[in-house]
Amino acid sequence: FHLNLNLEGAAQRYDFNMYVRLLVDFCNNDLSAFYFDVRKDILYCDVHALTGAQSNSRKAYRTVLDIVFRSLVRWCAPVLVFTAEEVWVCRYPDGGSVHLAEWPEIEGPWHDPAISQMMQPYLLARSEIIEAIEPLRRDKVVRSSLEAAVVYPWANLQANFETATTMDLALLADLAIVSKVTPGDVLSVTKSDNKKCGRCWRYLPEVTGDGALCARCEGVLNG
Repeated sequence: FHLNLNLEGAAQRYDFNMYVRLLVDFCNNDLSAFYFDVRKDILYCDVHALTGAQSNSRKAYRTVLDIVFRSLVRWCAPVLVFTAEEVWVCRYPDGGSVHLAEWPEIEGPWHDPAISQMMQPYLLARSEIIEAIEPLRRDKVVRSSLEAAVVYPWANLQANFETATTMDLALLADLAIVSKVTPGDVLSVTKSDNKKCGRCWRYLPEVTGDGALCARCEGVLNG
């Protein structure tokens, strides 16, 4: 929402240095380093390869990807003229030129201060967990963040955020790209003693042996 407004303002001022900087930062920071990284697990694992059956979360992610694509290509059109046209025509062969498309309308649900406020403690917790995992990666105790067993002191953080009354452990694990988060008194990260799911590569208690499936993957394939 805010990016759309800022890009439109930069275009109206002919400030294309700012315009390009906003686009690059969005692609690098918001999409590549955060959203795509966090959600690739759902894209790859929440679908049956043969039947195509998929979870509602994966359907929602694909919807967002479609909206991002249609908006991003139109935003890029003024500064990446030929590339934007080639991408647009490849996706929409009968859709006409991207340069004749209207400016994206980003409003309504995309601007929700309540959701933004609710996510703040999770994003702070994510940053702290990632920072705590790095020494283990550097010392080769773990190769992937999914190998890390995380204990997080949510109660200490919760006091600073009125909306954070309960913790969604699964959401925090997804955001931090770890297999599991448990609440505790202090932040600690160790190598997980659990076995690795042969499909999603998460280390979870229900996995009986390396290569066996976790409950989620079992449900996707056989549910």
